[in-house]
Amino acid sequence: MADESQKWVLMVTAQTPTNIAVIKYWGKRDENLILAINDSISVTLDPAHLCTTTTVAVSPAFNQDRMWLNGKEISLSGDRYQNCLREIRARANDVEDEKKGIKIAKKDWENLHVHVASYNNFPTAAGLASSAAGFACLVAVRISPPNGCRR
Repeated sequence: MADESQKWVLMVTAQTPTNIAVIKYWGKRDENLILAINDSISVTLDPAHLCTTTTVAVSPAFNQDRMWLNGKEISLSGDRYQNCLREIRARANDVEDEKKGIKIAKKDWENLHVHVASYNNFPTAAGLASSAAGFACLVAVRISPPNGCRR
């Protein structure tokens, strides 16, 4: 029989708007500092119509990090994803959900795996900044309760 203490799942959901570049930066003048060759101008679109919704779930029952984009599982082998997951764990605080009886100490985050589900209600790779919206959602989830930062 499964250990009852391993049956909980803690989830946080965030939603962010997307944007469209009017003038793109077209490359980098400094790869190390990630400085653009040109400035860019973009317009943030109405999140009531075009947005990304991301849910991050953590549970001791998860045996690996996993991510889904628009319902399809994607690989987390890329540096961008690994860096983001590493930062989520490194910056996590103590978490307590009294209703569910869940307590996660900061030191325990290294041993927990996350599942990320992200959905764009607009076409991915269509010139709308879907990656930027998705990563913005991850940041919003990171600073949302129950991760310890209150808005």
